[in-house]
Amino acid sequence: MMIDTRNAHEAFICKHISNQLITEGYPPLEVKRATNEALRFYRSTAKFTGSKVFDACLAKAKSMLAPLKKSAAQAVRKRA
Repeated sequence: MMIDTRNAHEAFICKHISNQLITEGYPPLEVKRATNEALRFYRSTAKFTGSKVFDACLAKAKSMLAPLKKSAAQAVRKRA
């Protein structure tokens, strides 16, 4: 999964967010989409509070995937 980054900060964010989401069980295509959204959020936000850059980007990525996880859980309940 290759995402075009501009510097080491962006590479760090992309690498660790994608690793975190993959370990949580999200599909690779959705992980890439959420990582791109986190990177877009990082680039468009002028200032982060304290040293919470990674946490804010991870929260943005997870909020994008929240409906996906909810719909997957509902599908499992319907089958059972």
